[in-house]
Amino acid sequence: MSKIYERLEYYAEHVGNNPAFTYRVSDKYESVSYFELKDQVDALAASLWEYKSKTIAIIGHNKLEYAVSLLAVLCHIGDAFLIDKELKKEDIENIFARKKPDLILIDDELELFFDEYRILRFSDVGRMMRTGLKYEYDAVFAGRLILHTSGTTGEPKCVLLKEENYYGVIPELNRKWEVRSEHSVLYIIPLYHIYALMSLFHGLYAGSNNILEWDYKRISRVLAETKPHLFMGVPLMYNRIRDAALAKAGWKLLIAVKLSNLLMKCKIDIRKKLFREIYAYFGGNYVFGVSAGSILPYRTGKFFKDIGLPVYNVYGMTETSGPIAINYKEHNRFDSVGEILDVNEVKIIDADENGIGHVCVRGSNVFDGYLKKREENVFNGDYFDTGDLGYIREGYLYVIGREKDILIGANGKNIASAELSGKILECPDIHDCKVIMENNRLIAIVNTDLSEEELKKYLDKVNSGLPNYKKISDFHIAKKIK
Repeated sequence: MSKIYERLEYYAEHVGNNPAFTYRVSDKYESVSYFELKDQVDALAASLWEYKSKTIAIIGHNKLEYAVSLLAVLCHIGDAFLIDKELKKEDIENIFARKKPDLILIDDELELFFDEYRILRFSDVGRMMRTGLKYEYDAVFAGRLILHTSGTTGEPKCVLLKEENYYGVIPELNRKWEVRSEHSVLYIIPLYHIYALMSLFHGLYAGSNNILEWDYKRISRVLAETKPHLFMGVPLMYNRIRDAALAKAGWKLLIAVKLSNLLMKCKIDIRKKLFREIYAYFGGNYVFGVSAGSILPYRTGKFFKDIGLPVYNVYGMTETSGPIAINYKEHNRFDSVGEILDVNEVKIIDADENGIGHVCVRGSNVFDGYLKKREENVFNGDYFDTGDLGYIREGYLYVIGREKDILIGANGKNIASAELSGKILECPDIHDCKVIMENNRLIAIVNTDLSEEELKKYLDKVNSGLPNYKKISDFHIAKKIK
Protein backbone atom coordinates (compact mmCIF):
# COMPACT_ATOMS: atom_id res chain seq x y z
CA MET A 1 0.00 0.00 0.00
CA SER A 2 1.13 3.54 -0.72
CA LYS A 3 2.63 5.28 2.32
CA ILE A 4 0.76 8.42 1.28
CA TYR A 5 -2.52 6.49 1.39
CA GLU A 6 -1.64 5.04 4.81
CA ARG A 7 -1.35 8.60 6.18
CA LEU A 8 -4.54 9.64 4.42
CA GLU A 9 -6.44 6.75 6.00
CA TYR A 10 -4.96 7.55 9.41
CA TYR A 11 -6.00 11.21 9.36
CA ALA A 12 -9.43 10.43 7.87
CA GLU A 13 -10.04 8.07 10.81
CA HIS A 14 -8.52 10.14 13.65
CA VAL A 15 -9.02 13.79 12.63
CA GLY A 16 -11.41 13.38 9.74
CA ASN A 17 -13.03 16.81 10.11
CA ASN A 18 -9.72 18.70 9.94
CA PRO A 19 -9.18 20.55 6.65
CA ALA A 20 -6.87 18.72 4.26
CA PHE A 21 -6.99 21.27 1.42
CA THR A 22 -8.05 24.87 1.10
CA TYR A 23 -8.53 25.71 -2.56
CA ARG A 24 -9.86 28.52 -4.71
CA VAL A 25 -13.16 28.34 -6.54
CA SER A 26 -13.58 31.44 -8.72
CA ASP A 27 -12.89 34.25 -6.24
CA LYS A 28 -13.32 32.54 -2.87
CA TYR A 29 -11.57 29.84 -0.86
CA GLU A 30 -13.22 26.61 0.22
CA SER A 31 -11.96 23.60 2.19
CA VAL A 32 -12.21 19.82 2.02
CA SER A 33 -11.68 17.65 5.12
CA TYR A 34 -9.40 14.62 5.40
CA PHE A 35 -12.46 12.36 5.54
CA GLU A 36 -13.87 13.95 2.38
CA LEU A 37 -10.47 13.87 0.67
CA LYS A 38 -10.07 10.12 1.20
CA ASP A 39 -13.55 9.52 -0.22
CA GLN A 40 -12.78 11.73 -3.24
CA VAL A 41 -9.46 9.97 -3.90
CA ASP A 42 -11.18 6.56 -3.72
CA ALA A 43 -14.10 7.64 -5.92
CA LEU A 44 -11.87 9.12 -8.61
CA ALA A 45 -9.59 6.06 -8.61
CA ALA A 46 -12.62 3.77 -8.97
CA SER A 47 -13.75 5.76 -12.03
CA LEU A 48 -10.25 5.96 -13.54
CA TRP A 49 -9.75 2.22 -13.06
CA GLU A 50 -12.36 1.63 -15.79
CA TYR A 51 -10.06 3.37 -18.29
CA LYS A 52 -7.42 0.64 -17.76
CA SER A 53 -4.68 3.26 -17.77
CA LYS A 54 -1.31 2.64 -16.13
CA THR A 55 0.32 6.02 -16.88
CA ILE A 56 -1.83 9.13 -16.45
CA ALA A 57 -0.60 12.62 -17.34
CA ILE A 58 -1.89 15.60 -15.34
CA ILE A 59 -1.74 19.16 -16.72
CA GLY A 60 -3.20 22.15 -14.94
CA HIS A 61 -3.23 24.78 -12.22
CA ASN A 62 -2.94 24.15 -8.48
CA LYS A 63 -6.59 23.19 -8.10
CA LEU A 64 -8.29 20.59 -5.93
CA GLU A 65 -8.89 18.44 -9.02
CA TYR A 66 -5.14 18.39 -9.67
CA ALA A 67 -4.31 17.33 -6.11
CA VAL A 68 -7.00 14.63 -5.95
CA SER A 69 -5.95 13.31 -9.38
CA LEU A 70 -2.34 13.09 -8.25
CA LEU A 71 -3.26 11.20 -5.06
CA ALA A 72 -5.70 8.87 -6.82
CA VAL A 73 -3.11 7.87 -9.41
CA LEU A 74 -0.26 7.39 -6.94
CA CYS A 75 -2.36 5.53 -4.37
CA HIS A 76 -4.51 3.34 -6.65
CA ILE A 77 -3.53 3.44 -10.33
CA GLY A 78 0.18 3.62 -11.18
CA ASP A 79 2.36 6.35 -12.68
CA ALA A 80 1.52 10.07 -12.35
CA PHE A 81 3.10 11.96 -15.28
CA LEU A 82 3.15 15.67 -14.35
CA ILE A 83 3.50 18.21 -17.17
CA ASP A 84 4.28 21.93 -17.05
CA LYS A 85 1.11 23.72 -18.16
CA GLU A 86 3.17 26.49 -19.79
CA LEU A 87 4.86 24.19 -22.33
CA LYS A 88 4.04 24.49 -26.02
CA LYS A 89 2.62 21.60 -28.06
CA GLU A 90 5.97 20.65 -29.62
CA ASP A 91 7.67 20.58 -26.22
CA ILE A 92 5.01 18.28 -24.76
CA GLU A 93 5.19 16.03 -27.82
CA ASN A 94 8.94 15.79 -27.32
CA ILE A 95 8.39 14.71 -23.71
CA PHE A 96 5.66 12.22 -24.65
CA ALA A 97 8.07 10.67 -27.17
CA ARG A 98 10.03 9.45 -24.14
CA LYS A 99 6.97 8.18 -22.26
CA LYS A 100 3.50 8.03 -23.77
CA PRO A 101 0.60 8.45 -21.31
CA ASP A 102 -2.47 6.22 -21.53
CA LEU A 103 -4.77 9.04 -20.40
CA ILE A 104 -4.49 12.82 -19.92
CA LEU A 105 -6.28 14.82 -17.21
CA ILE A 106 -6.21 18.49 -18.16
CA ASP A 107 -7.49 21.78 -16.76
CA ASP A 108 -10.57 23.21 -18.53
CA GLU A 109 -8.77 26.55 -18.83
CA LEU A 110 -5.96 25.13 -20.98
CA GLU A 111 -5.87 24.65 -24.74
CA LEU A 112 -6.53 21.11 -25.93
CA PHE A 113 -4.18 19.86 -28.68
CA PHE A 114 -3.86 16.13 -28.00
CA ASP A 115 -6.15 14.61 -30.63
CA GLU A 116 -4.50 11.19 -30.52
CA TYR A 117 -4.85 10.76 -26.72
CA ARG A 118 -7.76 9.94 -24.45
CA ILE A 119 -8.64 13.10 -22.50
CA LEU A 120 -10.58 13.99 -19.39
CA ARG A 121 -11.10 17.60 -18.38
CA PHE A 122 -10.87 18.75 -14.74
CA SER A 123 -14.65 19.29 -14.86
CA ASP A 124 -14.97 15.54 -15.59
CA VAL A 125 -12.54 14.79 -12.76
CA GLY A 126 -14.57 16.97 -10.41
CA ARG A 127 -17.74 14.99 -11.13
CA MET A 128 -15.97 11.64 -10.81
CA MET A 129 -14.41 12.38 -7.46
CA ARG A 130 -17.79 13.37 -5.99
CA THR A 131 -19.71 10.26 -7.08
CA GLY A 132 -19.20 8.49 -3.73
CA LEU A 133 -17.94 5.33 -5.48
CA LYS A 134 -15.90 2.96 -3.33
CA TYR A 135 -12.53 1.68 -4.49
CA GLU A 136 -12.99 -2.09 -4.29
CA TYR A 137 -10.14 -3.43 -6.40
CA ASP A 138 -7.52 -5.70 -4.90
CA ALA A 139 -4.59 -4.01 -6.62
CA VAL A 140 -2.09 -2.38 -4.26
CA PHE A 141 0.04 0.48 -5.53
CA ALA A 142 2.94 2.61 -4.43
CA GLY A 143 2.78 4.78 -7.50
CA ARG A 144 5.67 6.35 -9.34
CA LEU A 145 6.17 9.98 -10.36
CA ILE A 146 7.31 10.91 -13.84
CA LEU A 147 8.61 14.47 -14.03
CA HIS A 148 10.33 16.33 -16.84
CA THR A 149 13.42 18.41 -16.32
CA SER A 150 16.26 19.98 -18.25
CA GLY A 151 18.59 17.79 -16.19
CA THR A 152 22.17 18.94 -15.97
CA THR A 153 22.67 19.60 -19.71
CA GLY A 154 19.64 21.65 -20.80
CA GLU A 155 17.78 19.11 -22.99
CA PRO A 156 14.35 18.02 -21.66
CA LYS A 157 14.44 14.65 -19.95
CA CYS A 158 12.00 12.44 -18.06
CA VAL A 159 12.81 11.50 -14.47
CA LEU A 160 11.10 8.49 -12.93
CA LEU A 161 10.89 8.48 -9.13
CA LYS A 162 9.73 5.48 -7.10
CA GLU A 163 7.99 5.90 -3.76
CA GLU A 164 11.18 4.99 -1.92
CA ASN A 165 12.81 7.95 -3.72
CA TYR A 166 10.22 10.67 -3.19
CA TYR A 167 8.78 9.62 0.17
CA GLY A 168 11.81 8.39 2.10
CA VAL A 169 13.01 11.86 3.06
CA ILE A 170 9.63 13.06 4.43
CA PRO A 171 10.01 11.80 8.04
CA GLU A 172 13.42 13.52 8.34
CA LEU A 173 12.01 16.77 6.96
CA ASN A 174 9.24 16.65 9.53
CA ARG A 175 11.64 16.04 12.42
CA LYS A 176 13.62 19.13 11.48
CA TRP A 177 10.88 21.51 10.34
CA GLU A 178 8.29 20.24 12.85
CA VAL A 179 5.20 20.77 10.70
CA ARG A 180 2.09 19.91 12.73
CA SER A 181 -1.55 19.13 12.06
CA GLU A 182 -2.64 22.56 13.31
CA HIS A 183 -0.46 24.26 10.70
CA SER A 184 -1.65 25.48 7.33
CA VAL A 185 0.83 25.51 4.44
CA LEU A 186 0.56 27.73 1.36
CA TYR A 187 1.70 26.36 -2.01
CA ILE A 188 1.85 28.74 -4.93
CA ILE A 189 4.66 26.90 -6.74
CA PRO A 190 3.16 24.68 -9.52
CA LEU A 191 2.53 21.12 -8.36
CA TYR A 192 4.48 19.63 -11.26
CA HIS A 193 7.62 21.04 -9.60
CA ILE A 194 9.45 18.59 -7.31
CA TYR A 195 9.76 21.24 -4.59
CA ALA A 196 5.98 21.78 -4.45
CA LEU A 197 5.34 18.02 -4.58
CA MET A 198 7.68 17.25 -1.69
CA SER A 199 6.15 20.07 0.33
CA LEU A 200 2.67 18.71 -0.39
CA PHE A 201 3.62 15.15 0.61
CA HIS A 202 5.18 16.59 3.76
CA GLY A 203 2.00 18.53 4.56
CA LEU A 204 -0.14 15.41 4.11
CA TYR A 205 2.32 13.41 6.23
CA ALA A 206 1.91 15.96 9.04
CA GLY A 207 -1.88 16.18 8.66
CA SER A 208 -1.76 19.91 7.97
CA ASN A 209 -4.12 22.10 5.95
CA ASN A 210 -2.65 22.49 2.45
CA ILE A 211 -3.58 25.76 0.72
CA LEU A 212 -3.57 25.66 -3.08
CA GLU A 213 -3.11 28.78 -5.22
CA TRP A 214 -1.59 29.32 -8.65
CA ASP A 215 -1.78 33.04 -9.40
CA TYR A 216 1.32 34.92 -8.20
CA LYS A 217 -0.57 38.20 -8.50
CA ARG A 218 -2.87 37.07 -5.69
CA ILE A 219 -0.11 36.46 -3.12
CA SER A 220 -1.07 39.36 -0.86
CA ARG A 221 -4.76 38.40 -0.99
CA VAL A 222 -4.28 34.68 -0.33
CA LEU A 223 -1.95 35.45 2.58
CA ALA A 224 -4.50 37.84 4.11
CA GLU A 225 -7.48 35.51 3.62
CA THR A 226 -5.98 32.11 4.50
CA LYS A 227 -3.39 33.24 7.11
CA PRO A 228 -0.91 30.37 6.59
CA HIS A 229 1.66 29.29 9.15
CA LEU A 230 4.17 28.13 6.55
CA PHE A 231 4.91 29.67 3.16
CA MET A 232 6.60 27.72 0.35
CA GLY A 233 8.12 30.20 -2.08
CA VAL A 234 11.06 30.98 -4.33
CA PRO A 235 13.79 33.63 -3.83
CA LEU A 236 12.10 36.09 -6.22
CA MET A 237 9.00 36.25 -3.98
CA TYR A 238 10.97 36.92 -0.81
CA ASN A 239 13.21 39.43 -2.60
CA ARG A 240 10.18 41.38 -3.82
CA ILE A 241 8.56 41.42 -0.38
CA ARG A 242 11.80 42.67 1.16
CA ASP A 243 12.31 45.30 -1.56
CA ALA A 244 8.70 46.50 -1.26
CA ALA A 245 9.06 46.88 2.51
CA LEU A 246 12.28 48.84 2.11
CA ALA A 247 10.80 51.01 -0.63
CA LYS A 248 7.83 51.87 1.57
CA ALA A 249 9.62 52.47 4.89
CA GLY A 250 13.13 53.34 3.67
CA TRP A 251 15.68 54.31 6.28
CA LYS A 252 13.13 53.96 9.08
CA LEU A 253 12.98 50.20 8.49
CA LEU A 254 16.77 49.91 8.43
CA ILE A 255 17.02 51.78 11.74
CA ALA A 256 14.28 49.55 13.20
CA VAL A 257 16.23 46.44 12.17
CA LYS A 258 19.41 47.76 13.83
CA LEU A 259 17.50 48.69 16.98
CA SER A 260 15.84 45.26 17.08
CA ASN A 261 19.18 43.48 16.71
CA LEU A 262 20.61 45.46 19.63
CA LEU A 263 17.59 44.69 21.82
CA MET A 264 17.73 41.00 20.90
CA LYS A 265 21.28 40.86 22.29
CA CYS A 266 19.71 41.90 25.59
CA LYS A 267 16.98 39.27 25.09
CA ILE A 268 14.33 41.93 24.47
CA ASP A 269 12.08 40.97 21.57
CA ILE A 270 9.76 43.67 20.20
CA ARG A 271 9.92 42.56 16.57
CA LYS A 272 6.19 41.90 16.25
CA LYS A 273 5.56 45.52 17.22
CA LEU A 274 8.38 47.06 15.18
CA PHE A 275 7.55 45.13 12.01
CA ARG A 276 3.81 44.67 12.50
CA GLU A 277 2.96 45.70 8.93
CA ILE A 278 5.14 42.94 7.48
CA TYR A 279 3.73 40.41 9.96
CA ALA A 280 0.23 41.48 8.93
CA TYR A 281 1.14 41.06 5.24
CA PHE A 282 1.86 37.36 5.88
CA GLY A 283 -1.47 36.95 7.67
CA GLY A 284 -0.28 37.05 11.27
CA ASN A 285 0.36 33.31 11.79
CA TYR A 286 3.75 33.00 10.07
CA VAL A 287 6.10 30.40 11.60
CA PHE A 288 8.65 30.06 8.81
CA GLY A 289 9.06 30.18 5.06
CA VAL A 290 11.01 27.91 2.74
CA SER A 291 12.86 29.03 -0.37
CA ALA A 292 13.92 26.69 -3.17
CA GLY A 293 14.48 26.65 -6.92
CA SER A 294 17.61 28.81 -6.64
CA ILE A 295 19.78 30.11 -3.83
CA LEU A 296 18.22 32.74 -1.56
CA PRO A 297 20.47 35.83 -1.44
CA TYR A 298 22.30 36.31 1.86
CA ARG A 299 20.85 39.79 2.36
CA THR A 300 17.28 38.50 1.96
CA GLY A 301 17.75 35.61 4.37
CA LYS A 302 19.33 37.90 6.96
CA PHE A 303 16.58 40.50 6.59
CA PHE A 304 13.80 38.00 7.32
CA LYS A 305 15.74 36.51 10.22
CA ASP A 306 16.34 39.97 11.70
CA ILE A 307 12.63 40.83 11.65
CA GLY A 308 11.67 37.47 13.19
CA LEU A 309 10.21 35.81 10.08
CA PRO A 310 12.81 33.15 9.19
CA VAL A 311 13.16 31.82 5.65
CA TYR A 312 15.01 28.54 5.19
CA ASN A 313 17.14 27.92 2.11
CA VAL A 314 16.72 24.46 0.56
CA TYR A 315 18.88 22.76 -2.06
CA GLY A 316 17.92 19.85 -4.25
CA MET A 317 17.00 18.64 -7.72
CA THR A 318 14.27 16.68 -9.46
CA GLU A 319 16.72 13.79 -9.87
CA THR A 320 17.24 13.64 -6.08
CA SER A 321 13.52 13.81 -5.24
CA GLY A 322 13.98 17.36 -4.00
CA PRO A 323 15.98 18.25 -0.90
CA ILE A 324 19.62 17.26 -0.52
CA ALA A 325 20.33 19.87 2.17
CA ILE A 326 18.07 22.15 4.21
CA ASN A 327 18.29 24.97 6.73
CA TYR A 328 16.06 24.84 9.80
CA LYS A 329 15.53 26.54 13.16
CA GLU A 330 18.89 27.17 14.87
CA HIS A 331 20.63 25.41 11.97
CA ASN A 332 20.09 28.32 9.60
CA ARG A 333 23.15 29.65 7.79
CA PHE A 334 22.38 32.32 5.20
CA ASP A 335 25.56 31.65 3.21
CA SER A 336 24.87 27.89 2.97
CA VAL A 337 22.19 25.95 1.11
CA GLY A 338 21.80 23.89 4.25
CA GLU A 339 22.79 21.00 6.44
CA ILE A 340 23.13 17.77 4.46
CA LEU A 341 20.21 15.43 5.12
CA ASP A 342 20.87 11.99 6.60
CA VAL A 343 18.88 10.27 3.85
CA ASN A 344 21.64 11.00 1.34
CA GLU A 345 25.41 11.15 1.20
CA VAL A 346 27.09 14.10 -0.48
CA LYS A 347 30.64 13.92 -1.80
CA ILE A 348 32.78 16.62 -3.41
CA ILE A 349 34.56 14.99 -6.36
CA ASP A 350 37.62 16.41 -8.17
CA ALA A 351 38.06 19.12 -5.52
CA ASP A 352 40.65 21.85 -6.04
CA GLU A 353 43.08 23.21 -3.45
CA ASN A 354 40.21 25.11 -1.79
CA GLY A 355 38.02 22.02 -1.49
CA ILE A 356 35.70 23.17 -4.29
CA GLY A 357 34.58 20.48 -6.69
CA HIS A 358 31.62 18.66 -8.20
CA VAL A 359 28.67 18.25 -5.81
CA CYS A 360 27.69 14.58 -6.11
CA VAL A 361 25.07 12.67 -4.15
CA ARG A 362 23.88 9.14 -3.56
CA GLY A 363 21.10 7.70 -1.43
CA SER A 364 17.60 6.25 -1.51
CA ASN A 365 16.29 9.61 -2.75
CA VAL A 366 18.34 9.53 -5.99
CA PHE A 367 16.75 8.35 -9.24
CA ASP A 368 18.15 5.52 -11.38
CA GLY A 369 18.52 7.40 -14.67
CA TYR A 370 16.56 9.26 -17.35
CA LEU A 371 13.85 7.46 -19.32
CA LYS A 372 15.14 6.54 -22.79
CA LYS A 373 18.36 8.44 -22.05
CA ARG A 374 20.26 5.64 -20.34
CA GLU A 375 23.28 6.31 -22.51
CA GLU A 376 23.74 9.72 -20.88
CA ASN A 377 26.11 9.27 -17.96
CA VAL A 378 25.25 11.69 -15.16
CA PHE A 379 26.74 9.39 -12.53
CA ASN A 380 30.27 9.42 -11.19
CA GLY A 381 30.52 5.85 -9.99
CA ASP A 382 27.36 5.43 -7.92
CA TYR A 383 27.12 9.18 -7.17
CA PHE A 384 24.79 11.44 -9.17
CA ASP A 385 26.64 14.53 -10.43
CA THR A 386 24.38 17.56 -9.84
CA GLY A 387 26.29 19.79 -12.25
CA ASP A 388 26.97 22.23 -9.41
CA LEU A 389 30.28 23.18 -7.87
CA GLY A 390 30.60 23.58 -4.13
CA TYR A 391 32.23 22.50 -0.89
CA ILE A 392 31.31 21.11 2.53
CA ARG A 393 32.11 22.69 5.91
CA GLU A 394 30.96 21.25 9.27
CA GLY A 395 28.20 19.22 7.62
CA TYR A 396 26.83 22.21 5.69
CA LEU A 397 26.84 22.38 1.90
CA TYR A 398 27.96 25.54 0.10
CA VAL A 399 27.12 25.82 -3.60
CA ILE A 400 29.02 28.42 -5.60
CA GLY A 401 27.28 27.90 -8.93
CA ARG A 402 26.67 25.70 -11.94
CA GLU A 403 29.78 24.34 -13.58
CA LYS A 404 28.65 25.88 -16.88
CA ASP A 405 28.47 29.32 -15.20
CA ILE A 406 32.05 29.26 -13.95
CA LEU A 407 34.27 31.97 -15.42
CA ILE A 408 37.95 31.32 -16.11
CA GLY A 409 40.28 34.13 -15.03
CA ALA A 410 43.39 35.26 -16.88
CA ASN A 411 45.46 33.21 -14.43
CA GLY A 412 43.40 30.09 -15.22
CA LYS A 413 41.56 30.05 -11.87
CA ASN A 414 37.85 29.33 -11.62
CA ILE A 415 35.58 32.24 -10.67
CA ALA A 416 31.94 31.65 -9.72
CA SER A 417 29.78 34.34 -11.31
CA ALA A 418 26.99 33.66 -8.78
CA GLU A 419 29.37 34.16 -5.85
CA LEU A 420 30.40 37.64 -7.02
CA SER A 421 26.82 38.59 -7.92
CA GLY A 422 25.75 37.52 -4.43
CA LYS A 423 28.29 39.81 -2.78
CA ILE A 424 27.25 42.76 -4.95
CA LEU A 425 23.56 42.11 -4.22
CA GLU A 426 24.14 42.58 -0.48
CA CYS A 427 23.56 46.29 -1.13
CA PRO A 428 19.81 47.03 -0.66
CA ASP A 429 19.87 49.56 -3.53
CA ILE A 430 20.99 46.96 -6.07
CA HIS A 431 18.07 44.94 -7.44
CA ASP A 432 19.78 42.56 -9.85
CA CYS A 433 23.29 41.75 -10.98
CA LYS A 434 25.19 39.54 -13.38
CA VAL A 435 28.99 39.19 -13.60
CA ILE A 436 30.54 38.28 -16.96
CA MET A 437 34.04 37.87 -18.32
CA GLU A 438 34.95 40.22 -21.16
CA ASN A 439 38.50 40.36 -22.58
CA ASN A 440 39.85 38.73 -19.39
CA ARG A 441 38.17 41.42 -17.29
CA LEU A 442 35.29 40.89 -14.84
CA ILE A 443 32.35 43.16 -15.68
CA ALA A 444 29.34 43.65 -13.40
CA ILE A 445 26.03 44.36 -15.14
CA VAL A 446 23.84 45.97 -12.49
CA ASN A 447 20.25 47.10 -12.09
CA THR A 448 20.35 49.73 -9.35
CA ASP A 449 19.01 53.01 -7.98
CA LEU A 450 22.57 54.15 -7.20
CA SER A 451 24.33 56.76 -9.28
CA GLU A 452 27.45 55.73 -11.20
CA GLU A 453 29.65 57.39 -8.59
CA GLU A 454 27.84 55.66 -5.71
CA LEU A 455 28.02 52.31 -7.49
CA LYS A 456 31.74 52.71 -8.14
CA LYS A 457 32.37 53.42 -4.45
CA TYR A 458 30.34 50.38 -3.45
CA LEU A 459 32.15 48.08 -5.92
CA ASP A 460 35.50 49.39 -4.64
CA LYS A 461 34.35 48.32 -1.17
CA VAL A 462 33.39 44.88 -2.49
CA ASN A 463 36.74 44.57 -4.28
CA SER A 464 38.65 45.39 -1.09
CA GLY A 465 37.60 42.03 0.35
CA LEU A 466 38.40 39.99 -2.77
CA PRO A 467 41.63 38.48 -4.12
CA ASN A 468 43.03 40.23 -7.21
CA TYR A 469 41.77 37.64 -9.70
CA LYS A 470 38.17 38.11 -8.44
CA LYS A 471 38.08 41.91 -8.44
CA ILE A 472 35.46 43.65 -10.60
CA SER A 473 37.19 45.68 -13.32
CA ASP A 474 34.23 47.67 -14.63
CA PHE A 475 30.46 47.88 -14.54
CA HIS A 476 27.43 48.72 -16.67
CA ILE A 477 24.08 49.95 -15.31
CA ALA A 478 21.14 48.28 -17.05
CA LYS A 479 17.36 48.61 -16.66
CA LYS A 480 16.88 44.89 -17.33
CA ILE A 481 19.31 41.98 -17.04
CA LYS A 482 18.84 38.88 -19.17
